[in-house]
Amino acid sequence: MKYFTLKYQCLINATAQEVCHFHTDTTNLPRITPPSTHVTIVSMAVPLIEKSMVILDIKRLGFTTRWEMEIETLKCPHTLVDTMRKGPFRFFRHERHFISVDEQTTRMEETLTFRPPLPLLGILSFWFLKKDMDAMFAYRHHQTQHYFDALKGQNT
Repeated sequence: MKYFTLKYQCLINATAQEVCHFHTDTTNLPRITPPSTHVTIVSMAVPLIEKSMVILDIKRLGFTTRWEMEIETLKCPHTLVDTMRKGPFRFFRHERHFISVDEQTTRMEETLTFRPPLPLLGILSFWFLKKDMDAMFAYRHHQTQHYFDALKGQNT
């Protein structure tokens, strides 16, 4: 079965350290999750370090799935990678790279690599998942940008 890759990026008005910290603070997960998705943190190691496990229940379209994610790489302010150990996909890996554009701007590049849960449907399930992921990451990026823009507005 084929692995699929999706890439997303956005500019954020904050330092790479601030953006990386924001994404390692799982209490921000509800802030960047679309309203149509309900995420419950079942358990997580605190502080978040490499090899930490984060267990989430994610409810979408009336179905709840459990995601057991391992923090594979945590090298703030540059890289955060989590990999699904158990969950609805055959494989799922989420890489985030935080690249300083200047002193107060960060380009966040995200790469999702996955194998769909329904191998027999292959490419058909990919197009459904891609549409869903495109919308989800557009929302996540907008919310992250809004969060930091609001902080900047408070400091001026």
